[in-house]
Amino acid sequence: MDNLSESHQKIKMRFERETGLSDVEYEVKDRLTGAVLVIQLSNPTERLFGLLQKTLSDLEIPEEDGAVATLAKKSKKDLLHAAEGRLLLRTLTESLNVNRHSFGQDFFTRYIESVSGVEQQITANSNHIVLGRRGAGKTSLLLYALHGREKLQQPSIWVDMQVYSQRSDVAVAADVIFEIIHQAKTIPHFSYDTSVSEKLKYLSAKEQVTEQEIRLILPEVRRCFSSLTNNNSGLFIFLDDYHVLSQELQPLLLSLIYSFTRGNNIYIKISAIDTLLQAWNSTSRQGLQVPHDAQELKLDYNLTIPDRATEHIRNILDAHAAYCALASIRLLCRSNDVLSRLVWVTAGVPRDALNLFSQAMSKASLDGRQRVTVTDVNSVASEALANKQQELESDVSVDVEHLRNLMSQIQEFCIRDQRKNAFIVEIATTQPFQRIQQLVDLRLLHIINEGITIREAGRKYLALILDYSFYIGIRAAKSVDLFNKQTKKVAYKELRSLPVLRI
Repeated sequence: MDNLSESHQKIKMRFERETGLSDVEYEVKDRLTGAVLVIQLSNPTERLFGLLQKTLSDLEIPEEDGAVATLAKKSKKDLLHAAEGRLLLRTLTESLNVNRHSFGQDFFTRYIESVSGVEQQITANSNHIVLGRRGAGKTSLLLYALHGREKLQQPSIWVDMQVYSQRSDVAVAADVIFEIIHQAKTIPHFSYDTSVSEKLKYLSAKEQVTEQEIRLILPEVRRCFSSLTNNNSGLFIFLDDYHVLSQELQPLLLSLIYSFTRGNNIYIKISAIDTLLQAWNSTSRQGLQVPHDAQELKLDYNLTIPDRATEHIRNILDAHAAYCALASIRLLCRSNDVLSRLVWVTAGVPRDALNLFSQAMSKASLDGRQRVTVTDVNSVASEALANKQQELESDVSVDVEHLRNLMSQIQEFCIRDQRKNAFIVEIATTQPFQRIQQLVDLRLLHIINEGITIREAGRKYLALILDYSFYIGIRAAKSVDLFNKQTKKVAYKELRSLPVLRI
């Protein structure tokens, strides 16, 4: 910055802080009115011009300094190593762990709406259960509703259920209700009662707590919230990653919360992995029953609809690119095949796609390439298995060993016996088939067709593909026949020819 005046240096540094860009390219042009700082970006958007104006306003630089600044479009091939590429890499990494405080005021700038338009539903005054695999965008959808309410100054409560992961003791219900009341204290007109909090605190600390002990306090809890009944905006309670609780406890806790929210203009919004969730217990008649008490919103855009999955992933990556002053994610790809391969190896799961693309960027950069290649995507995909196996441990409270064994059997069947990465299995109500569904939710298997017939009428089969990480990079897998690697719509004839897994 040796050639910059003090004022221009301040502008550049402040602009970089506002945008997250670092070491941006620039030049200084002499005009009749004075020197102009021209910051060069690949895609100077309206948002970035706005941030520059904010920079100039905040700095209050005297007019006599002649420190005028503007943005200009640049043409540069090596964007991967430029300020734009570096910011994108950081942004993608930050997007992998979305939580209550993610993105802040930039949330709507970076959010891409779903293909099915579930955003209109999640903001409605109704109870909702958001279902999808890990990384499908469940938390992001809840955050969409949360940030929308914050813009309108409407009250919300957010509970990260990961804090209570794998707990099965009834005392966790007292903990969660206490947390809800604790957050509600800041809501205008909420009738906070110290004694209620103290009773819940006492129960959560007890060695043995019964359901009845908690239910005895619920009328008092309900009275605390009753003052919100006439609040036009209502109150939303978000329970993120609800599936991490033990399945035996899940319907009970929902029943307890529902007992003081129902009819109080308070609405429960849950995110969960489908096969790990038990929202309703038909025996005890506890929980939230679909569709009477709550509506389901499903997020998965899997390989059954490859065109929509591809479009969704591309839109998400393009939104992140635009945030980082890039016109399109394709500017960082050597060919169109890169994105097609990315969708195929991640089976359309948004977070997996963001993760793998960021890793592919890093690999391309380290290898001295200016753009990401298909080989980069293949390489990083082969390293993803360890993370998914760790997630199996954290998401599944029971049955871990059975799932591991089943996954080993499927891997052996596909790679060693059939030398194909796709297969079909009969749809059934058996426990082994339920475990297959769990492996799908854990992204170790991916659905390519949800119901086909082979010969016998009345018998339907699920078509699945083995996760890419199981067979890429393995010597024994070199001769594996890769099914639909171009991520196109598949004919039924091709599906019916797949090997049948007997479980």
